Amino acid sequence: MDDQRKRTIIAEIENWRRNHLLPEHYCIFLLNLYTEGDRPSTSSTASAGRGEKKRTDATLGTGAGVATGNSSPSTAYAYATRQVAPITGKMVMTWLLGAFVIAGLILLAFHFNRFTTPMQIAIFACFALIFYILGLGFRRQAPPLTHLFLMISFILLIAGGIYCIQKLNGSMPLVLLYLGFICVLLCVSAFLFGYAYLLYCGMLGLALLYGFATVQRVGEDYTWWKSELYWVPLACLLTGLGFLMNNGNPKWAGVFAVCGLISFFGAEIQALYIAEAKRDMIQLLLFIKVFLASALFFFTRGYWYTWLRL
Repeated sequence: MDDQRKRTIIAEIENWRRNHLLPEHYCIFLLNLYTEGDRPSTSSTASAGRGEKKRTDATLGTGAGVATGNSSPSTAYAYATRQVAPITGKMVMTWLLGAFVIAGLILLAFHFNRFTTPMQIAIFACFALIFYILGLGFRRQAPPLTHLFLMISFILLIAGGIYCIQKLNGSMPLVLLYLGFICVLLCVSAFLFGYAYLLYCGMLGLALLYGFATVQRVGEDYTWWKSELYWVPLACLLTGLGFLMNNGNPKWAGVFAVCGLISFFGAEIQALYIAEAKRDMIQLLLFIKVFLASALFFFTRGYWYTWLRL
């Protein structure tokens, strides 16, 4: 192929590239093929580069003008329309859903006390269920939204449930039973969503309810060994279950073991709310248990480093 014909073909390819008649990578491939990797800087290439630079500078200049307020209204409007993403059906549905939820919350805030108690229970349950389903739907696409929806759902369940029980003159055992149901739901949700903190909240909540429910029984004819019988077997059970689950489910095993270790000190924490408990004995038991817990942690540190991600 003679040089004149090759230059003609190269100029034609440059023209295709400049006018976007072919994709950019196709043009570059053809230019490298005909120039054998040593493409000269032709006048057309240089002019194309200058044109591209002018377009880039014009775009940057327009953006700077919009930012500083020195551009004309038509230029600012053109720049804004280029930057805004196109509206999709998903965006419209999200906006409508958010608007309806906000409007519903405002309406309920002003007229909530006018509803009957069964209606109020239904409202709390419906909103909690909606946020729970939203958290389930967004768990793969937007995990931060899932955490937010779950938090709102359980806050509605706890606050709304206690409010309705008190309005119905429910007893304290009924409140504890309802909170126990919420803690069990937290534990189930932990396995459903795969979030360990939900299991921590559920199990520690159950431990608090257990301590509150048994404090009066332990306080009758209080002895330190009687208090330990309520907590040490439970702590050993949870910690042992954590070690047994380590091979199959180390993520959940750590939660059981940590909750068991915290429950190991439950008797002393509960004794702080019992008037008959001697503070010197509580301190002595705490020293002994801290020593035993640290020894267990040291000899089984290989497990705990993984569980606590140390």
